Amino acid sequence: MDIVAIERASFDSFRKKLEQILSLVDSGSLSSFDTYIEKEWIEGRTLATSLHISLRSLQTLRERGKLSFSTVGKKVYYKVAEVQKLLDLGRIKITTKE
Repeated sequence: MDIVAIERASFDSFRKKLEQILSLVDSGSLSSFDTYIEKEWIEGRTLATSLHISLRSLQTLRERGKLSFSTVGKKVYYKVAEVQKLLDLGRIKITTKE
Protein backbone atom coordinates (compact mmCIF):
# COMPACT_ATOMS: atom_id res chain seq x y z
CA MET A 1 0.00 0.00 0.00
CA ASP A 2 1.24 3.48 -0.90
CA ILE A 3 0.88 6.43 1.44
CA VAL A 4 0.36 9.83 -0.13
CA ALA A 5 0.78 13.00 1.92
CA ILE A 6 -1.01 16.23 0.96
CA GLU A 7 -1.53 19.56 2.65
CA ARG A 8 -4.49 19.84 5.04
CA ALA A 9 -6.08 22.66 3.01
CA SER A 10 -5.93 20.60 -0.20
CA PHE A 11 -7.41 17.59 1.58
CA ASP A 12 -10.23 19.65 3.08
CA SER A 13 -11.01 21.20 -0.29
CA PHE A 14 -11.05 17.78 -1.96
CA ARG A 15 -13.28 16.34 0.76
CA LYS A 16 -15.70 19.28 0.45
CA LYS A 17 -16.00 18.75 -3.33
CA LEU A 18 -16.60 15.03 -2.81
CA GLU A 19 -19.31 15.77 -0.28
CA GLN A 20 -20.96 18.14 -2.78
CA ILE A 21 -20.90 15.44 -5.45
CA LEU A 22 -22.32 12.85 -3.06
CA SER A 23 -25.12 15.18 -1.98
CA LEU A 24 -26.04 15.80 -5.63
CA VAL A 25 -26.04 12.10 -6.42
CA ASP A 26 -28.05 11.28 -3.30
CA SER A 27 -30.65 13.91 -4.10
CA GLY A 28 -30.86 12.82 -7.73
CA SER A 29 -30.07 16.35 -8.83
CA LEU A 30 -27.51 15.58 -11.51
CA SER A 31 -28.71 18.43 -13.71
CA SER A 32 -27.48 20.94 -11.13
CA PHE A 33 -24.21 18.99 -10.99
CA ASP A 34 -23.92 19.29 -14.78
CA THR A 35 -24.47 23.03 -14.46
CA TYR A 36 -21.76 23.20 -11.79
CA ILE A 37 -19.32 21.36 -14.06
CA GLU A 38 -20.13 23.67 -16.99
CA LYS A 39 -19.32 26.68 -14.80
CA GLU A 40 -15.99 25.16 -13.77
CA TRP A 41 -14.85 23.45 -17.01
CA ILE A 42 -15.27 24.00 -20.75
CA GLU A 43 -14.79 21.46 -23.52
CA GLY A 44 -11.92 22.21 -25.91
CA ARG A 45 -13.96 22.43 -29.10
CA THR A 46 -16.40 24.85 -27.45
CA LEU A 47 -13.52 26.95 -26.09
CA ALA A 48 -11.78 27.11 -29.46
CA THR A 49 -15.01 28.17 -31.16
CA SER A 50 -15.77 30.87 -28.60
CA LEU A 51 -12.21 32.27 -28.76
CA HIS A 52 -12.07 31.97 -32.57
CA ILE A 53 -8.87 29.95 -32.39
CA SER A 54 -8.00 26.52 -33.75
CA LEU A 55 -7.87 23.31 -31.76
CA ARG A 56 -4.18 23.21 -32.67
CA SER A 57 -3.67 26.57 -30.92
CA LEU A 58 -5.20 25.10 -27.76
CA GLN A 59 -2.92 22.09 -28.10
CA THR A 60 0.09 24.40 -28.37
CA LEU A 61 -0.96 26.17 -25.17
CA ARG A 62 -1.21 22.78 -23.46
CA GLU A 63 2.17 21.60 -24.77
CA ARG A 64 3.90 24.80 -23.62
CA GLY A 65 2.39 24.42 -20.15
CA LYS A 66 0.45 27.67 -20.37
CA LEU A 67 -2.95 26.04 -20.00
CA SER A 68 -3.68 23.03 -17.85
CA PHE A 69 -6.31 20.55 -18.92
CA SER A 70 -8.07 17.30 -18.14
CA THR A 71 -9.17 14.61 -20.51
CA VAL A 72 -12.20 12.40 -20.35
CA GLY A 73 -12.10 9.83 -23.10
CA LYS A 74 -11.12 11.72 -26.22
CA LYS A 75 -12.43 15.09 -25.03
CA VAL A 76 -10.18 17.74 -23.52
CA TYR A 77 -11.54 20.09 -20.86
CA TYR A 78 -10.12 23.38 -19.58
CA LYS A 79 -10.79 25.27 -16.35
CA VAL A 80 -12.89 28.34 -17.13
CA ALA A 81 -11.23 30.40 -14.38
CA GLU A 82 -7.76 29.64 -15.75
CA VAL A 83 -8.77 30.54 -19.30
CA GLN A 84 -10.24 33.81 -18.01
CA LYS A 85 -7.01 34.56 -16.14
CA LEU A 86 -4.93 34.02 -19.30
CA LEU A 87 -7.31 36.25 -21.26
CA ASP A 88 -7.01 38.98 -18.61
CA LEU A 89 -3.22 38.74 -18.71
CA GLY A 90 -3.22 38.90 -22.50
CA ARG A 91 -1.64 35.45 -22.85
CA ILE A 92 -4.45 34.31 -25.16
CA LYS A 93 -5.44 36.59 -27.99
CA ILE A 94 -9.01 36.52 -29.27
CA THR A 95 -9.24 36.99 -32.98
CA THR A 96 -12.44 38.35 -34.41
CA LYS A 97 -13.80 36.94 -37.61
CA GLU A 98 -15.38 39.56 -39.81
